[in-house]
Amino acid sequence: MKTMIELEEALELVLSRIQPVETECVLITDAYHRVLAIDVTSQIAMPPFERSPLDGYAYLATAGDPQPLRLKVVSEIPAGTFPERVIAPGEAAKIFTGAPIPLGANCVVRMEDTKQIDDEVTIIHPVLPGSNIIPKGEEIKKGDLLLKQGFLLTPPAIGLLAAVGQEKVTVYRRPHVVLLSTGAELIEVGQPLRPAKIYNSNSHTLRGMLQESGCKVSVIPIVSDEIDKTIKVLEMLEDTDMVIATGGASVGDYDIMRHALTQFGCEMLFWKLNLKPGTPVSVGQKEKQFFISLSGNPAAAMVTFELLVRPALHKLAGRTTIEEGRFLVKMASGFGKTGKQRRFLRAKAMFKNGEIWADLASAQGSGILRSMIGSHLLVDVPANHGAVKPGELLMASWIADWEA
Repeated sequence: MKTMIELEEALELVLSRIQPVETECVLITDAYHRVLAIDVTSQIAMPPFERSPLDGYAYLATAGDPQPLRLKVVSEIPAGTFPERVIAPGEAAKIFTGAPIPLGANCVVRMEDTKQIDDEVTIIHPVLPGSNIIPKGEEIKKGDLLLKQGFLLTPPAIGLLAAVGQEKVTVYRRPHVVLLSTGAELIEVGQPLRPAKIYNSNSHTLRGMLQESGCKVSVIPIVSDEIDKTIKVLEMLEDTDMVIATGGASVGDYDIMRHALTQFGCEMLFWKLNLKPGTPVSVGQKEKQFFISLSGNPAAAMVTFELLVRPALHKLAGRTTIEEGRFLVKMASGFGKTGKQRRFLRAKAMFKNGEIWADLASAQGSGILRSMIGSHLLVDVPANHGAVKPGELLMASWIADWEA
């Protein structure tokens, strides 16, 4: 088992072993935030017919039409109505936005540029052939590639599928992830707070982050710091894709998680990341299951979730874009602590003069949950960097938006 490795090596180790989950066919009403398992092509053109983009009159225009032009109104075409009347020279159809262009017509003139009296319309400003007609297939042609495999189905994507009549879609099933909190000091929310006890916040924050990542989530009741009891719980979770544990991850006498995973039969990929907060991360694999042990400190668990777990979940769920981009930010505030290890600082993003500025959370301790509220960025401070100074440029990445 490797020990104290860099984040990039850890990501490579984990991502190289993860394979996407199985696929299923679902209604598009159930497909939001799911990941496409196959390319989707359109079976129809969009729009499926020539249509009017405005209210007006459809007629057969020529380049030499007199001004003004007087035509006989022979039909009216609301949206959703198929025009059966062919428009002959000297005739017009009153047409409304979205309605099909009738046969014989080759333009639409705006209602504002006309005046109708009884069944005759005067076109004050005649238009040229082809004016104000949205052609069939302007947006999408039949056979066009709409969305590629691995695409995360957002609301606009679902709307696009609906627009071309795609009732069902093949997606990867939702990864099933189990949350396991360990520690004799923990009690569940709703119980009286007893001496030496703290409420279990990790299962609630991580549940939300997992749901945000499109996972099916199960939460196991708190497990005490005992190897035998932990192994018994692990044996009950064989039908899950990933188990995420918090607590019991470090070097103390009661930090038993990696030992429990080893005795359970996991191949341990590594223990400890060379970064702060959240150094004591370990990852194990048993057949297709992955087991990730995170620090019990709330902020540390959330930071390492963003850095390591979320990319792993993206690949498990079938997404093709695994890692989010990194970019330069300018520091709006400083950080006085120095250290040998790489450090990730939580910060709020601000935009000034076309640049992204990072305003650090007031407290950066690994157990300070409030530091994540309102933070948009993880600022990457290299090892042996020294104090961070205002105005300095550093690399950063986006995290989920937990606005206050």
